Amino acid sequence: MLLGIFTQITLQVCQVCNLRCKYCAYAGNYEHQRIHSNKNMSLDVMKKSVDFVMNRSHDVEEITIGFYGGEPLLEIENIKLCIAYIREAYSSRAVRYTVTTNGTLFNDDILNFLRLNKFSVNISFDGPQELHDLNRVFSDGSGSYEKIMSNVRYIKEKYPDVFENVSFLTVVAPGVDLACINEFFNASDVLSNNMVNQNLVNAFSSKKDIVYDDLYVITRNYQYMKVLLSALGWYKNKTSILFKRSITDVEVFYKSLSQIKMGEKSHPSGPCLPGAMRPIVTVDGDIYPCERVNENASVMKIGNVDTGFDLDRVKAILNVGKITEEECKVCWNFFHCNLCAAACDGGESLSRDMRLKNCDLSKRNAIETFRTICLLEENGYKFV
Repeated sequence: MLLGIFTQITLQVCQVCNLRCKYCAYAGNYEHQRIHSNKNMSLDVMKKSVDFVMNRSHDVEEITIGFYGGEPLLEIENIKLCIAYIREAYSSRAVRYTVTTNGTLFNDDILNFLRLNKFSVNISFDGPQELHDLNRVFSDGSGSYEKIMSNVRYIKEKYPDVFENVSFLTVVAPGVDLACINEFFNASDVLSNNMVNQNLVNAFSSKKDIVYDDLYVITRNYQYMKVLLSALGWYKNKTSILFKRSITDVEVFYKSLSQIKMGEKSHPSGPCLPGAMRPIVTVDGDIYPCERVNENASVMKIGNVDTGFDLDRVKAILNVGKITEEECKVCWNFFHCNLCAAACDGGESLSRDMRLKNCDLSKRNAIETFRTICLLEENGYKFV
């Protein structure tokens, strides 16, 4: 295990939430079911989590500590105490803070705290009211749009320095009109200058197939093509804020092509370095590779803040390609595969069948990126 290279850690400060979003990982739609609970992370576990990352990050200049839920702002008092502990115990360390929130609980006390500590704030927000309120609802079934939009307007007006560090997380659910979402964010007088990150509903381990219709595909391809034309200087109008990162992603892929080296021992490119890249600590102090994996799946648990890492579990996740070794050895997508352990979560073990089931998706993604690179290069685009 490489020590000293941690750059970030996420704390699941609670599993409680005041919303009941229909596509949520805790809504009961996935295998090895996760559900909302009344569990909160104690201040003691928070402090141990901070100690855990600080003791393993002496080779980096800045640490990022994220607060996650459930809805983390329900635990704002413990978050305040946690940051007070960091300031006292690690005053010489540079720390950056983030919080991922549903945006319904802001008040002046919270906003002043976020401003004082220069938080980056990620607000989940799905677009216009008629689409947002389809899925992002309170426990009584009522929509959350009006409350969130009111809060966002208030932050922009009264706390502009906080608003500068706000980004929005948009989930495009199956059957939802992407064109409508795109028009909403691009035209909004409140939101159009902030970063918007678009995500699809997670298909891994879903109890039912997640299928997007032709309208989504057509709209997505149209907006993506405008971004490519803009990169070539052929399109002068404003492009979609939802696809702002597209060219950056292609640039990163292109750069990776020059870094490919086949060693005596190699593995597919999908796995991260579990525990070092973006680990999350649950309310109970257990450590998982990231927030995408299911904390009810024992195979994904890679340690605990009291006992440290389970190196056998870490090794298994890092070498996830072993479960499909023979297929991976002859696969053209070996170095471009984006399937991590989350794509083969079998609960108590890594699932070979699930990994193979998701192979086609990984290959399609790689082919599209190769086509994009060819299109851009053939028309004079200069990669960095």
